[in-house]
Amino acid sequence: MTALTPASVNELTPTKTLDNRGGDCASGFVQLLEVMDSVPAGGVLEVLSTDPASRRELRDWTQRAGHDLLDASTTGPFWRREFRFLIRKGTN
Repeated sequence: MTALTPASVNELTPTKTLDNRGGDCASGFVQLLEVMDSVPAGGVLEVLSTDPASRRELRDWTQRAGHDLLDASTTGPFWRREFRFLIRKGTN
């Protein structure tokens, strides 16, 4: 993961946003692949999710796919967590 300061994360403007809150990781992953195809190399995709598995799945996938996981944040109480990821698309 590329280290960003909280200020620099807040200043990033995502190229696209995928809101998968309330969905499962499997269907969200299919949507992720479709949306990522439309993001230009170097663009930033914001992914919103409520699926706890997304933390591990997105971290592993970005490494395998050649993208950079710029930020992964969690908000909300433990029974209603929301996750936000910022992924910079690789050049490959």
